[in-house]
Amino acid sequence: LKDEINVLDNISFDIYEGDFIGIIGPSGCGKSSILNILSSLDKNYKGTIKIKENTKIGYMFQEDTLFPWLTIYNNAILGLKISKTDTKDNIEYIENLLKKYNLYEFKDKYPRQLSGGMRQRVALIRTLAIKPQILLLDEAFSELDYQTRIMVTNDIYKILKNEKITAVMVTHDISE
Repeated sequence: LKDEINVLDNISFDIYEGDFIGIIGPSGCGKSSILNILSSLDKNYKGTIKIKENTKIGYMFQEDTLFPWLTIYNNAILGLKISKTDTKDNIEYIENLLKKYNLYEFKDKYPRQLSGGMRQRVALIRTLAIKPQILLLDEAFSELDYQTRIMVTNDIYKILKNEKITAVMVTHDISE
C-alpha cells in the first residue's frame, strides 16, 4: 500500500533454549511487530519463521489483563479452564507457582487489591500455566512506576530462569 511504512526489513536472528533476549528501540520501530509475527498473531509478512514443532508460546502484554471480577486464583487458572486443561496436576502447578512467588496468601483477593507489580506476577503465572517453552513479553512493565518496574523486572527474570523458559522481551526502556 502507498501509505505503508516498512519498519522491518531483512531481519534475522537466532534464539536458543534458555536465552533471554531483549529487543530495545523507540516506539514505532517494529518491536511489537516482531513478537506478533513470532506468536503468529500477525501472518501478514514475507519471510520464514522456524520454530521447533509443537513449541508452546506464551505472550504477556503491556497490561496485566486480569479480570477485575475474578479472584487472583481464578485469574491465574483462567487459561487452564479455557483450554480445558485444568487437570489436578496443572492446578497444583499454578498453586505451587503462587506459593513460590509469594502470591498464594492473596489468592482470594481481587486485582484492585494488589499492587501493579503483584498483578504483573499473577499475569505471568497465568501465562506460565500453559507451560510455554518460549515467553514473549511486550513492554510488560511499562505500566509500572520506575522503582516497581526494576523490582518486577528482576523478579520475573528470576522466575523465568528458575522455570527454564526462553524469553524474548521488547521494550523502549534500556534499564529493563
